[in-house]
Amino acid sequence: MNSKKKGKAVRSRYMMADFTPEEKQRVVQYCADEATTISSFLAHVAMDEVNRAGQEGSTEEQLSIVLRIPVEQSAKLHMFANRRGKALDQYVRELLMPTLKKGKTFFSEDTQGLRYYLSPQEHRRLKQFLKSKKLSARTYVPYLALKAMRDKK
Repeated sequence: MNSKKKGKAVRSRYMMADFTPEEKQRVVQYCADEATTISSFLAHVAMDEVNRAGQEGSTEEQLSIVLRIPVEQSAKLHMFANRRGKALDQYVRELLMPTLKKGKTFFSEDTQGLRYYLSPQEHRRLKQFLKSKKLSARTYVPYLALKAMRDKK
């Protein structure tokens, strides 16, 4: 991951990414191990996502979630789904989707920011992408960075 390639515009615009103290330490250590700058790493994962999304368009991902709830609430959940003629997973998806589409993400924990730099063109593209998805750069880029670190293992 080179932070600057020939022919690329100077990265003069900055954005912030919020991490918990533990996550921040993991990112710092990862960048030290990979011999790259934090700014370069965060800019790289952000722009990779913009480019990937532009090429793939809208895709879906299957998630498996295990919920531990009291038996009575489990029965109610199954009854609600049954009354609507839906499978349980379809019903829960319909409950979640409006919430996910509605608002931006935020962190309520104590966070520490890391700054990363982008060229004016990269900055504009990332801002447009995030706005179209109703995402926050302060929370989405850290998610991408942590995911990239997990996937690298």
